[in-house]
Amino acid sequence: MRYPQLFLNVKKARSFKGYHPWVMDRSVIEPSAPLSAGETVELLFPDGRWIGRGVYNPHSRIRVRLYQWDAAAELDATWCQSQLARAVALRTARAAVHGQLSAVRLVNSEGDGLSGLVVDRFGEFLVVQITSQAMLNWLQPITEWLVEHLQPKGILLRMDPRTSSSEGMEPREEVLWGESPSGPIEIVEHDVRLKIDLLSGQKTGYYLDQRANRLRAAQWVAEGPLLDVCCYLGGFSLTAARWGKATRIMAVDSSIRALEQADENAKLNGFHNIDFVQADCFDFLEHLSQEKQQFQTVVLDPPRMASNRAQVTAALRAYYRLNLSAVNVLQPGGILVTCSCSGRVERSDFVGMLASVARRAGRSVQIVEAFGADFDHPIDVNCPETEYLKCCVCRVS
Repeated sequence: MRYPQLFLNVKKARSFKGYHPWVMDRSVIEPSAPLSAGETVELLFPDGRWIGRGVYNPHSRIRVRLYQWDAAAELDATWCQSQLARAVALRTARAAVHGQLSAVRLVNSEGDGLSGLVVDRFGEFLVVQITSQAMLNWLQPITEWLVEHLQPKGILLRMDPRTSSSEGMEPREEVLWGESPSGPIEIVEHDVRLKIDLLSGQKTGYYLDQRANRLRAAQWVAEGPLLDVCCYLGGFSLTAARWGKATRIMAVDSSIRALEQADENAKLNGFHNIDFVQADCFDFLEHLSQEKQQFQTVVLDPPRMASNRAQVTAALRAYYRLNLSAVNVLQPGGILVTCSCSGRVERSDFVGMLASVARRAGRSVQIVEAFGADFDHPIDVNCPETEYLKCCVCRVS
């Protein structure tokens, strides 16, 4: 089958990184005849050499998302379903060795070659998140494959309004198949029971990328008070209460709804040493610093602060402010667990920010362990943005 052809801009062709799935708007010469959003196109170098096949979207800064690198192969629903099978097989193979998890990411967008598609399993339910026009086009065959091969109780669709707007899509939240959960469902992570709201929680309901890091952080929690900043549903706090040695835990978030759920989860596990505080995390940390309160452990897990390169400088300033306040409330020899989920902020820049914090605070900061996302968030080596999560465990002297 022949498809419309798009050519790379001559100036951008030299720096084009082969096999990166994103082709930005300034990198292509726009077609003379208008193309529809979701139309399959072929991308070529200025001299006519074939690069790949992808999906065009005139409404997005990511003008073309590339999926197929074999000129002889089709890019259609059958291809999409084969990629789904490949992604799920990775998690199944891991489960065969280490046991089944009650919550796991089955498809990780670019990390699994399916740019714009996330599928998470929570117990008997699947949550699908769509962030690209291509995956919206293939939503029906995606749903059919998930039903046939995974046999869930229900499949829910979640589309973030802001991301959908940037892609020229109408956000949708609906039951794609089966039934909707009657209320929060329960999962178990590291012997901690958690009730998750799949209908109104952030993203798909819970941040599975930090699963392993929550336990790793807990293993560094020594005796003394712990401060958990941007705690959301209390994952770090609850895991620390189960496996760490904190005498008292203060968990802070700006969302009252998240804190109510976190408090319910604490009670569900019989933890009575956690205080949940609603506050602006930046202001509250600075208040604690002014009050000269001290903690043995501080956890920082803020939301994404940079979604594009233009926001990186401001994001690093925000990380600096947050981490400086955290260091100021840490006891000598205390542990700082600091995270960034901003893919545009490179690990070297994040570490450089910590070095600036150490100099300003007059403290010694040692990174004793550094982690990324858990195994079910694979990284595409041709798409560095998929290595977005940074989690550093630091000793602050």
